[in-house]
Amino acid sequence: MPLNFTFALSQQQTFELRCDYGSRRLDKAELAALIDLCEQNYYAQQRDHLPYLTQLGRQLYQWLDGKEVWLRKALDEADEQTINLDLIQTSEAQGLNPETERIALGLAHLPWELLHDGAGFLIERQNLSVLPVRSVQQRQTQVIGVQNRPLRLLFMATSPEDPRVPPLGFEQEEANILQATKDQTLALIVEESGSVAELANLVKSYPEDYFDVFHLTGHGIIYTKKDYGSLLSTGATLPDNTPCFITEDEVGNMQLTTVNDLAKAFRGRWPRVTFLSGCHTGQVSNKGTVPSMAQALVKAGAGIVLGWARPVYDRTGIVAAQAFYQALVTGATVEEAVKAAQQEMIEKECTDWHLLRMYRDTRPIAELVTPLRTRNREKLKFTPSEQEFLDENNQVKVASQFEFVGRRRPLQRCLKALQETSDQIGVFIAGMGGLGKSTLAARLCTRVQMQRSNFVRVVVIGPLDEIGLLTKLSNKFERFADVPALLNEPKVSLKGRLQNFFEAIENEHKQPLLLVLDDFEQNIPVKDGSLRMTAEAYEILGAICGALEENGAESRLIVTCRYLKEDTLPPHRLHLESLAAMSSSDIDKICFPLDKEVRQQLRTQRIIYIADGNPRLLKWLLEVIQQPGIAADELLNRLEATEQKFREDILAQTLLDTLEPEERKFLTRLSVFHLPVTEEIGGLFLRLPTLTPGTRSPRLIAKVL
Repeated sequence: MPLNFTFALSQQQTFELRCDYGSRRLDKAELAALIDLCEQNYYAQQRDHLPYLTQLGRQLYQWLDGKEVWLRKALDEADEQTINLDLIQTSEAQGLNPETERIALGLAHLPWELLHDGAGFLIERQNLSVLPVRSVQQRQTQVIGVQNRPLRLLFMATSPEDPRVPPLGFEQEEANILQATKDQTLALIVEESGSVAELANLVKSYPEDYFDVFHLTGHGIIYTKKDYGSLLSTGATLPDNTPCFITEDEVGNMQLTTVNDLAKAFRGRWPRVTFLSGCHTGQVSNKGTVPSMAQALVKAGAGIVLGWARPVYDRTGIVAAQAFYQALVTGATVEEAVKAAQQEMIEKECTDWHLLRMYRDTRPIAELVTPLRTRNREKLKFTPSEQEFLDENNQVKVASQFEFVGRRRPLQRCLKALQETSDQIGVFIAGMGGLGKSTLAARLCTRVQMQRSNFVRVVVIGPLDEIGLLTKLSNKFERFADVPALLNEPKVSLKGRLQNFFEAIENEHKQPLLLVLDDFEQNIPVKDGSLRMTAEAYEILGAICGALEENGAESRLIVTCRYLKEDTLPPHRLHLESLAAMSSSDIDKICFPLDKEVRQQLRTQRIIYIADGNPRLLKWLLEVIQQPGIAADELLNRLEATEQKFREDILAQTLLDTLEPEERKFLTRLSVFHLPVTEEIGGLFLRLPTLTPGTRSPRLIAKVL
């Protein structure tokens, strides 16, 4: 049993300390002096001084122990070294005079983590360290118990691109969590945007009680108009001493997120544990009179919330998170996991180890999941790849919302260009094949249409010709009799017809256009190396850009192309976005859903090297390498010696070489048709009686087709 100490208030606004051994009245003046001492020697300090910490810890210990030596007695007798500080009555008290209220709230402000018995800090004990837990809310509602399955973690990192906000190593924190749990199983779902609005959308996409833990990493502040008023968006106001988390909006700008904002995002569907990995998130502000963000989240419905009581080093947050999740995935209780995090911080000589705070309600939350080897434990299941396409004819398959990894900054920069108030008329996304240009275009369309639902999407794939473009636009708006007529006016130039078209669909029909020109490289002959587009494509692209610009149109253009040579483009006001290879942390997220055995194989590292940051090539190679009948090492040797632009051809040839004669004949017959082939067709021919069922991947054969 934990050591339970309850702080109670009498009707005379006096304080009592109660435990299993009895109760005693507390001196308000002594309590106030202790709170003031902590404010001066602990919270106001920029750096920790061990003598101050030791002295403060000794005073807290002696005060809690009292002349009755309750704390010493309890520690000697207890088999579970957790001190439960019941602050429910004092944190919920109403109608108190200002001084009593300050003391009541200040009890949570006291740094109980520093308790020191003269021999050392209790939290540093090697056998059974002592963990103070602040209970601040009484609840009787049900909460799910221990689950016989892997841990499910929702991870969100926020780091707006703003000179007023220091950059954080959140990618390293995420990578360390994956590394710490590599020998266990962890379902990690990453919210990639850093936006609370997008977090709300993601939470709605999963069943209630799906997530066990929500981990939010970034910068936390205690807002005052004097210090942080310039960070607020125009027209917004906040009371002084409001705890906030610095997040991002949909285009990467800074946004101050409050407890109410987070509560709206979860709509009562809180995970059992929330870890606020940001400065000041566990700190009671205004000299102990305003509840911390962690405490306020418990009041708002969260079960257990961890936070930091002051500014914390980036490295300390990473060390703590790594140890915390390493313990949780093995079936440890939340308290045991927090103790493990504190011990790891001490071992790694993090001087701010004592800043981690744990707040909770009274519901029985202990272990979250069972250990790995538990009988009948549910296997790790990942959401299957969704059939999501950029175009309405299902020709261009893209990564689904749940598969979309990385690309936060390119997405945000492009969204800025697509805003109604932007001076730009669209975006030109360039990069080699497989880097995710079409997927990024699809995400942009989704985000724009979520914000402005009246937008109509039209996708043109490959070669661009005037008749094809006008036919596509006419068909999309055929219910409006005037639109096809405007597009086909014989005596008006293409640019003029497009100007009339944009004016009609926006002003009269209130349906602006989101036009996507995908795989635009098919309009660029590369025989002479000039990368100049065909004359017809040049004229059409110039007409589109000119019409959008001169109209000041709300409609927007998105172009995806392998090549970008700015001096070959017609006059335009397009944002040019060149995609680079994926970062190592994003590659880790792509590989993480694989079986542990596959990830641990030596050749997996060779696969990552060969893919060279290309997500499509990586996914394809990971699938190919696991196909039966393929000499994996020989294939890898060939790929390592080959330029990347030819690697997909090698993979395709490898697949063809593994086909049976009848399968090759079938492909030969199909090759006379210049039509897109869906995965369904690939699955269909696997069911033909002349083929051996179950020996080939429909998805891979569809790619070869």
